[in-house]
Amino acid sequence: MAKSEQVVAEAVEETVRSIAKAQADYEQLMDEIRDYCKRARDLREQAAELKRSGRTDSQVGTEMRQLLDQAEQFEILADQKDGHPRLEALRNIEDLQREASALRGTVQHNQAVLARQQQELEEAREEAAAMVQRADERVKETERILAYEMAKLAELEGNGVE
Repeated sequence: MAKSEQVVAEAVEETVRSIAKAQADYEQLMDEIRDYCKRARDLREQAAELKRSGRTDSQVGTEMRQLLDQAEQFEILADQKDGHPRLEALRNIEDLQREASALRGTVQHNQAVLARQQQELEEAREEAAAMVQRADERVKETERILAYEMAKLAELEGNGVE
């Protein structure tokens, strides 16, 4: 039983480590998405500031288009990361959490089985001790009866009765 408990405990530890890593990977992915969104927002703000500056030369228009194009590229990157990779990371975390839950169930079951087996062992020990005590009492009773009969036989033999 100790070997299977160790195997389950190791599986639980490995699953916990996997969940922690999956959550860290997910957080890193979310940080990347937030970073892309922030960059896009900053670039759009820079473009808005250029527009508010009141400058009308062609370079302002070009700069604004470049800033807005870069912002759009960052939004595309954020959308790409926010789509399938994020959902896959969430599914991975959910799968690992289900596995951990199943392992917790196995651990609880094994603990219940162990407790029941320990109780059965204790009851068997008590029953065995009671059986030994009863056998000891029977042996003592038999010894007492034998001693009585031997004394009676000796008495009868002493009186010359055979």
